[in-house]
Amino acid sequence: MPPFPFARTLVHRPIVDSTSDLARALITSESIDLPLLVLADRQTKGRGRGDHAWWSDAGSLTFTLALDPETHALRRDHEPRFALASAVAIIDAIAAEWPGLPLGIRWPNDVEALGKKLGGILPERLDTPFGPRLLIGIGLNVSTRLDHAPPDVRLMAASLSDSLAEPIEPSDVLSVLLQSLESILPRLAADDPMLAARWAELDTLLGEPLRVDLGPRILNGIGRGIDPRGALLVGVEEGVVPLFGGQVLRAPPASTRS
Repeated sequence: MPPFPFARTLVHRPIVDSTSDLARALITSESIDLPLLVLADRQTKGRGRGDHAWWSDAGSLTFTLALDPETHALRRDHEPRFALASAVAIIDAIAAEWPGLPLGIRWPNDVEALGKKLGGILPERLDTPFGPRLLIGIGLNVSTRLDHAPPDVRLMAASLSDSLAEPIEPSDVLSVLLQSLESILPRLAADDPMLAARWAELDTLLGEPLRVDLGPRILNGIGRGIDPRGALLVGVEEGVVPLFGGQVLRAPPASTRS
């Protein structure tokens, strides 16, 4: 049994390209006692949403959990909410252990601290010879040396240690996150209205001017919350539009807002 809560199988590597890619390879090639925790000291090709990359170093916490959705009573319609529920679990775990840091959710899958990106969540569903599986890849800047990061990362990212001005190591965070993730899944499966209220409360885009890239067009509007289905609500002239996909572009600086 791994020395961590929730996980029944542990695979630890000092360096991997991507914990999610390794988890995918493992669960599609053999029957594994789930949940599977794939943990790396460092990722070299971490993935974000779409074609985005996730930069990390040895001070980052990078791992992927592989779950059997049927074991946890998770339906297909829960999947748009999986990242939001995971973000709530991460924020509540950090707030309980290291209180005082303003944290929030940037829809659909980022955890923010003081308006900067603290972590990202990449949920994926795949069909395997052993049944459907859910992957949840998590990257969290714990004691990440952002001064070593690429310039675009330095501008938008935050680390837990720097934000709290105290030394915190990835190993300090992992167990509390896993406990919190384990406790959040039954609430998601039960469509707990308090869980939906929590991600709505943590919405950092509420009331903000938004530009959302929908592929064929850009939607401009005002953030009007995150609904219980996990949709981002965008206020436009015609009313409120619910979005289940799209990339929220960075809003213009406050000095240019009307």
